[in-house]
Amino acid sequence: MTRISAAIFGGYLVAANVCGFIAALLPLPAVDATLVATMLSFAIYAVSAIRSFSLQSPMRAWSEILIVSACLYAATQMMT
Repeated sequence: MTRISAAIFGGYLVAANVCGFIAALLPLPAVDATLVATMLSFAIYAVSAIRSFSLQSPMRAWSEILIVSACLYAATQMMT
């Protein structure tokens, strides 16, 4: 159950933070940057969900998700 929640909710958390980071990073108009970032976030969500099932322990999956999300969130806040 923990891995399923890590895949669903943690994957969404990572995908949302990646989307915000990429949208802020791209040198495109705001609408185009948001569109590109949103399209890429679907792939990131799938990779994050697969990754949460490939690790040995569910706690490691959650720790990786939270660390990656926190780093991306901090980087996005520094950029904007």
